[in-house]
Amino acid sequence: FREDPNHPLGQNLDSYFPRPLFGTKNQATQTRYLQDASYLRLKNLQIGYTLPQSVSSKLAMKNLRFFVSGENLFTLTKMFKNFDPESVDYEQARYPGNVYPLLKVISCGLSVNF
Repeated sequence: FREDPNHPLGQNLDSYFPRPLFGTKNQATQTRYLQDASYLRLKNLQIGYTLPQSVSSKLAMKNLRFFVSGENLFTLTKMFKNFDPESVDYEQARYPGNVYPLLKVISCGLSVNF
């Protein structure tokens, strides 16, 4: 919030978040900043393929398996991007909702048995 028309960055009278005022101001209970914490998240996905025994035996192997695994692939939510919907429990969290984002991990592998 910037009220001064001569401010180097210009006026900003319509910001979403209010300017922080300490003391007795901005203490009223309100619903403007309530967020919908519903979400859909794909936490784990693993896709693999095991070669048929007839093919792997020709390669002198008992078993040959390829796989791709992914973790935290996507999250669908209407919350602000700064917040994780799984960590917004105000009673349990020290810093409710404001945590490091989950890392997206994609890995692949090969399992061979001789």
